[in-house]
Amino acid sequence: MWSAGAGSNVVIRTYQAEHGGTVFVSTLTQRQRRVRSRVMALVVIAAVGASAGMVQAFSDRDRADAARIWTP
Repeated sequence: MWSAGAGSNVVIRTYQAEHGGTVFVSTLTQRQRRVRSRVMALVVIAAVGASAGMVQAFSDRDRADAARIWTP
């Protein structure tokens, strides 16, 4: 593994290809992967919360309509 310099955000890995040449692949640093996974976790939590809130809002509205209809 080779880094592009001190404090660089680019990690370049070299691999031996089937044809015998060298392949250079740029990958994320460990810190970038960690940040990306945390951001994705927060996005998933927000989406699940929004979905649950939407379902709860529809459920409450249906209950309110049913109570109004059946109340003498």
